[in-house]
Amino acid sequence: MRRKNQIKKRIIELIELAYNTAKSGNLELAREYVKLAEMYSRKGKVEIPLKYKRMFCRKCYTPLIIGVTERRRMRSKILIRTCLICNWQRRYVLSGNKRSDKENES
Repeated sequence: MRRKNQIKKRIIELIELAYNTAKSGNLELAREYVKLAEMYSRKGKVEIPLKYKRMFCRKCYTPLIIGVTERRRMRSKILIRTCLICNWQRRYVLSGNKRSDKENES
């Protein structure tokens, strides 16, 4: 268990380092950090937390920074995230607050 926690911490450190490196302009180095984190995840059989998984492109491993390497668009209740490097797209269905929806029906 202790080893998996160490691997998970290292993965998180690498992804955060990649994000900060990409912000400063070095996309190639940032990609290498993300690839390394992905490799640690596979070899150590540790899942990357969802928050960090959504911080980079699944196709080219570039950290997604709004306006620099990522474009976000809203279409009704769908969020579309597009990588500006490889044009990979991911769609998220946004759901409203269920409690307020029930109150509106009454």
